[in-house]
Amino acid sequence: MDTDLKCNRLTCRKSLTDKAVVTTCSHIFCVDCANELFNAARLCPACEATLTEPDDVVVCSLHPSNDYKTSVLSGLMPSIILEICSRAISFWQYQIYQESSFQQAVVRNLTDKNTQIQKQLDSVVREANSEISLLNNKIAELERDVELERRKVRELQEASRDRDREYQKLKAQHDKMKRKVLLAPNLSGQQPSGNETLNLSSSSFPGQGEPNPRQPLRAFGVGAVVDGMEANGVCILPYLFSATAQLFIDSEDPTC
Repeated sequence: MDTDLKCNRLTCRKSLTDKAVVTTCSHIFCVDCANELFNAARLCPACEATLTEPDDVVVCSLHPSNDYKTSVLSGLMPSIILEICSRAISFWQYQIYQESSFQQAVVRNLTDKNTQIQKQLDSVVREANSEISLLNNKIAELERDVELERRKVRELQEASRDRDREYQKLKAQHDKMKRKVLLAPNLSGQQPSGNETLNLSSSSFPGQGEPNPRQPLRAFGVGAVVDGMEANGVCILPYLFSATAQLFIDSEDPTC
């Protein structure tokens, strides 16, 4: 503990190193506070004791000279000297006790504030941990949702690739069937045009009977072509059938 005495005014608490003002009620003040307090009233600001006697408030030097130490108690009886020393030691002990009590009060206040702050901190930490837990749960849910969406995207991409392959396959089959249908009228090796006579052989349309070579067929219906294609194992699509029908209708001779 610091051995320097402090001004007993709570708003001051300045360390006393040179001169001080002491009272008979065992309190001590700095010179500035004493001039301010005791000029208005002769009451101790620490304990409110009445200080009416001239020696109740005395200015003393805290570091007296050797001459002062030699002469201050000279000529006094030993009993008086011992009484003075006893009172001086009691004054010092009271100041030490008062300072200790003040420091303990400060420690208690700081402890109470620290406890209150610790409780607030614990509450904030609990709330923060709760928020963090909720956010972690939301993050986990979002990660699961993202993974599910990624899986769906991969499935859709795979399905899209499969459909694209099916589309390309169907397109190739469509082009192949279209070429077959367009080449179907030229089964005898001739290209029909206008009033040109079309000869059908039995090999082109099996199961339809032998045509008479002496009677060339100028035009034939779409049904005969379709029957011949089905007999050869060719699948007829509806829209291809329409295109084929239009092709052969245009090639028929209206005079027949």
